[in-house]
Amino acid sequence: MSESHEKNRLRLFSLDAQLRAEADQLLEQSGIGRILQEEGFEPSGSYVMRTMTWRDLDFERNDDSPDWQWHWELGLKLAQSNWVWSLHCVDAYRDPRNLKDEGFYWGLRATNPLGGEIWKIDLWTAPREEFERASPNRALWDSRLTDDKRYNILAIKEVLWNLPEYRNALLSVHIYEAVLEYDIHDIDEFWDWWKKRYGK
Repeated sequence: MSESHEKNRLRLFSLDAQLRAEADQLLEQSGIGRILQEEGFEPSGSYVMRTMTWRDLDFERNDDSPDWQWHWELGLKLAQSNWVWSLHCVDAYRDPRNLKDEGFYWGLRATNPLGGEIWKIDLWTAPREEFERASPNRALWDSRLTDDKRYNILAIKEVLWNLPEYRNALLSVHIYEAVLEYDIHDIDEFWDWWKKRYGK
């Protein structure tokens, strides 16, 4: 491993650790974390996999019979935080444009009380089988997530996360799939793979 490669690896691992620590601080100081814990939400995505490159958190809550009234009241609780300044609510079951998502969603924008940085927080409530259907390879990815794979994911995500097509045609799950199922190592390999598999 070259010296530059090792420095970049340490930098990206440090970035991830810094963002996760800042996320913990945000959740505790704003009160959002207490609300989510009381309501049964569990963290998922890059926070759990230790592959964070930007201020984005994902939470999931299993509910066999999602209730819209409960979901709406959750939003009211979150709105009472002085640090949440934007809430976006979706009933994916009724959205006529929706072809893939199931469940109830809150998308938050919140400011870190101690740092002023803006965080994006995604909250999904759905039956367990819907989460499993949406992410059928999650257990496989977890079993293959070594430090080398984490580095490859972080290096690719750092290049892609602020592109306009990211979270539209280009998704974070594509990166996990590429690295953890197809052994993609870097951004050049990723673009070749993605264009063949998902490009139009």
